[in-house]
Amino acid sequence: MKTIKYSMVLFALVAFVFSCTDDSLDPVQIKLVKKGTILSLRGTQLDNLYNKGIPGAEVFPKIMTGAEKFSFDAEFLSENPNSLASIDVFVIQKVGSATNRLLMSNVPFSSFKTDGTYKGPWVSVSYTLSDVLAKLVLPVASDPIYKGNAGNPLLTTYQPGINFEVDLNLSDGSKVLASQLVAAGLYQSNQFYPAQFLTWTMTDYCAYAASSWGGAWFADEVGVGVSSPPGGDDLKPWVPVALHTWQMNNFFGDGDGVHAVVIFTPSTDPSSQVVQYLNDTGKKYQTNEEGQISGTGTYNQCTQTFSINTTYVFSAANGGGTYKWIYNFHR
Repeated sequence: MKTIKYSMVLFALVAFVFSCTDDSLDPVQIKLVKKGTILSLRGTQLDNLYNKGIPGAEVFPKIMTGAEKFSFDAEFLSENPNSLASIDVFVIQKVGSATNRLLMSNVPFSSFKTDGTYKGPWVSVSYTLSDVLAKLVLPVASDPIYKGNAGNPLLTTYQPGINFEVDLNLSDGSKVLASQLVAAGLYQSNQFYPAQFLTWTMTDYCAYAASSWGGAWFADEVGVGVSSPPGGDDLKPWVPVALHTWQMNNFFGDGDGVHAVVIFTPSTDPSSQVVQYLNDTGKKYQTNEEGQISGTGTYNQCTQTFSINTTYVFSAANGGGTYKWIYNFHR
């Protein structure tokens, strides 16, 4: 994306101001914000949100240590780059239906850098999860309450995430409050993406446990021309055949003798929880009735469930034909 000159920034802001004839219809409330004065998000969080479409920052409460960090870079955009005195960073505490803004820190303008990384003065701000939990008056990260769902404040009260707000304190004594930017998502250019509303996403994710996938399984066939009995197809106990690899011998739940093998990919985050049927040389795993099974899906370590988009092709000797369905596996 081409670099946008500050003159263009100011022109765009001024043009936007005069285009809003009814202030009540201005979702960004730009007239409440000093002309050309904004704290814009930069760095990894901006890249995650704007380019990758993933959370700016994310924590997995069930496996957290407390050392995780909420970090962001922010650039000060203004007609007068030296008009900033400091910024106040607040974390939002939830108490029932009420919220409280709790000050995490005041960051003076002297902490901002002008080293050419960005056109304007910029700063890096970082807090550990332990610091944030303490400020919110929540149990320490090692507390067993975070290992489950019930009573886990990070997966209940603070779901989908812990929110932060940033106010600007200007050298003339005035302020630009986060509350004045009521529709930060309307900023279509990453040049202006505000750093005054940020979220630390809390995601329910459990560490991969290879041995947990053994034992008895059931599955529901979902699709055209397929069905399962109440409770699902009984796939019988699975047998380990290699690391992260399990074999079933009752693939359709109709009786023993129809084998299939699934492989789990050890995950590091929710997006890498992948499971698939074994890929033999030149084709997917072949059952003893000469049907070819293929498909890939995802698993959830926390809930001990997984689903595979399944394709089953009968051999010509068995009449041919292809069936496709979603196979939902569960205990």
